[in-house]
Amino acid sequence: MPCCLLIECCPYHWEVFPAWVSLLGELGYEVDIACPDTPGHLETLALLGKRRLPLEQLWSIPFERYDLVVIGTLMHPGYNRLDMFRPLPGLDLIDRIGRPSISVVHDPVQWNERCPEVSFDGRHPRGWGTLNLFRDQTFYWQGRLRKRRRWSLEGSRLVLWEDGRRLTFSSTDRGATYRGPDGMALRRRRGMRADLRRHTRSGRHAVVTFSRHAALDLEPRCPGVAWIVPFVGHEALAPPPPGEFVFAGSIDYRSKAVPSLLRACATLAPNESVLVLGGSRYANLAADPNVGRLMRDLIACGLADKVRFTGYLPYGAFVERLRRARFLLPLVDDRVSAGDYMTRTPAAIPLSLGLGVPMIVHQAIARRFDLDFMVCYPGEDLASGFAAARSMGEAEYGRLRDRTLAAARRQAAHNRETLGGILRRILR
Repeated sequence: MPCCLLIECCPYHWEVFPAWVSLLGELGYEVDIACPDTPGHLETLALLGKRRLPLEQLWSIPFERYDLVVIGTLMHPGYNRLDMFRPLPGLDLIDRIGRPSISVVHDPVQWNERCPEVSFDGRHPRGWGTLNLFRDQTFYWQGRLRKRRRWSLEGSRLVLWEDGRRLTFSSTDRGATYRGPDGMALRRRRGMRADLRRHTRSGRHAVVTFSRHAALDLEPRCPGVAWIVPFVGHEALAPPPPGEFVFAGSIDYRSKAVPSLLRACATLAPNESVLVLGGSRYANLAADPNVGRLMRDLIACGLADKVRFTGYLPYGAFVERLRRARFLLPLVDDRVSAGDYMTRTPAAIPLSLGLGVPMIVHQAIARRFDLDFMVCYPGEDLASGFAAARSMGEAEYGRLRDRTLAAARRQAAHNRETLGGILRRILR
């Protein structure tokens, strides 16, 4: 049996392990997994009956025994907080391993319009952070994108224009480091390799992403990029009774439509509630800045009894609880998270397909991902989605569930065909 090594360098993304093991298993591969030792990774490995190959000992793994390597999250040196990712799962790592590979780009924007020309580790008055200089003369600095700012880099001098002032940095070591005003300092990140076209040109390496629109967005920089939506199919349970709407994942005011949820909760019937499955990795949920903020907002609106929190659950328990859901809430639209959910697949979609649980989803997201048969709502009017779900009889709900399962079968067939084609190409 051919062998595959799945490498995940991120301290998250363990939820895709079962999907990769299942999909590659259908194509005849035994899968080993190298990953960090966080509780989420370890619990998911235990669920799969897999032992962990220590990521911290990656270079002691005998790569020659593997026919294929899958990089679960491909990154370049322009990403933020690189200290979290050791080793960096980039193109240099793949070259050093020297085996045929498939790499996953989760967020194509990071490899397209937000792929920096130059990237620095920087010290500023509020601490350390990333400075990324982009081709359109915008830059990312001190934790936010400066869209209306400019930069110039000429020889030993770097100039940033921000907030009505000019910041000048100078270098005495040919651009390796720069010193600026107010104690600011920059250290250039080396090895800014992000040429996916060149990476895939040999035919031994492929790149995939997790939505059709993500692949279209990435196509100019990576011709022939394919897309799949890995998920694990579970036998559907009997339809649960109405009254509960489930959000699964982490609460984040920047990347989730939490204000829409707050407004919609005010319209819930006495017997209805929202269950937040997970919500945070904090042991004390209230200590999480986002969950704590949501709890305070709910209290201020008199809605504290309308939202319940499970806290962190091991992946197996997480999935089993989701199987009993009647509706899932992605809580994303075309504006949150800088609009990147128009290309990046919301995590609720593979969960919905794998479990056969319909979603209440923003209509722009539904159209984008060919899921407009789901319960859809416009703008920030999640309350209208709740109303549509509330009015749905059991026969109508059954038909919606059947359409969800049919979409899952089509996606599963696409996944097998696409991944099979990639394997034939890179392993010939």
